Amino acid sequence: MMTSKKPIDSAARAMLKRAYSLTSDEETKTFYKDWAATYDDTMVGGLGYLTPQKAAILLASYLENKSDKILDVGTGTGLAGKELAALGYTDIDGMDYSAPMLAMARQRGVYSQLIEADLNKPLSLGDNTYDAITCVGTFTHGHVKSDCLDELFRILKSGGRFVTVIRKNYWQPAGFAAKVDELTQAGIMRTLSSEEDSNYVESDEAESWYIVWEKC
Repeated sequence: MMTSKKPIDSAARAMLKRAYSLTSDEETKTFYKDWAATYDDTMVGGLGYLTPQKAAILLASYLENKSDKILDVGTGTGLAGKELAALGYTDIDGMDYSAPMLAMARQRGVYSQLIEADLNKPLSLGDNTYDAITCVGTFTHGHVKSDCLDELFRILKSGGRFVTVIRKNYWQPAGFAAKVDELTQAGIMRTLSSEEDSNYVESDEAESWYIVWEKC
């Protein structure tokens, strides 16, 4: 059941604005270290954040086997992992840039393993490791570049599903449109679904693309 409507907290909105304005690795790590303990209060309590639940439901419509191995990219405090576990998925790994965020995710008890990694660098994971990937709340500001899709599709199995949510105002400027076209033309991936939808209870517009990709 989706969260009922409630007014958006102004302090929570201010924190989200700060997150979108980060410009350096050092600033990003410091911000998420300071935010980790109160992230859920801000995003769920203050903003009525619906994206993790919506993305989990979207993946479930394409991934029938509950024992398939899933990587939750940009784990944060584990909101997406929590929703996946609630749907019955039992083998979920998490990956995030922030060790304090991963420490909060560990407390949920839904992850098989948690991996600290920078998506802008090569990943220390083998080819064709995962049956599915989710990436929620990560492709939202300037830290993560679209070139990370090369590595993420490398570790996804052939036929694997990749569910992601990308803000519409980030899609073109961050190079995701061009990268998806490149990978599609190369026969690496194809788009199964791409729909506009909102991220928050009180959103006035559909801010993001909710996308399902498949590795060819």
